[in-house]
Amino acid sequence: MSREDELSERERQGGGGNGPQYVDYANEFRAKGNPRNNWLIDREMQRTATFTGIDGINAQDRAVQESMGPIVDRSLEHLGPADKAVITARRLLIEAVKTVEDGGVPKGVADSYYNLRAIEKVFTRGIPWRDVLDPEMYLKTQAPAQTV
Repeated sequence: MSREDELSERERQGGGGNGPQYVDYANEFRAKGNPRNNWLIDREMQRTATFTGIDGINAQDRAVQESMGPIVDRSLEHLGPADKAVITARRLLIEAVKTVEDGGVPKGVADSYYNLRAIEKVFTRGIPWRDVLDPEMYLKTQAPAQTV
């Protein structure tokens, strides 16, 4: 059996931490691994196979997220250039909250975004990218993006 077959079989069996064996049906379909049982950490597996000792990537992700607790003091963070997406997302969320508090409609809520499509292309340097991508990103009934 090849590695691909093993992975496919594991996926078919619900491997990765989200299959039926990870669900507690008697407890409103919650995850079996949770903070109350230390996410079912297997110390032998932790010592010999994986750093976490938790079976499945999804179960590991869940443990990391839940173990942080409900509130994290973000003032202690030291974000850098690689965190630009995080910084931008937080700024947009803060802006959205202020907009709603002032009775406005935050960015990204209007139906004008429904026809926007993600496009990826490689083209020659020097061609204005909007000329190439706008027709494919927007349906003909929608105006192209405005240059800021």
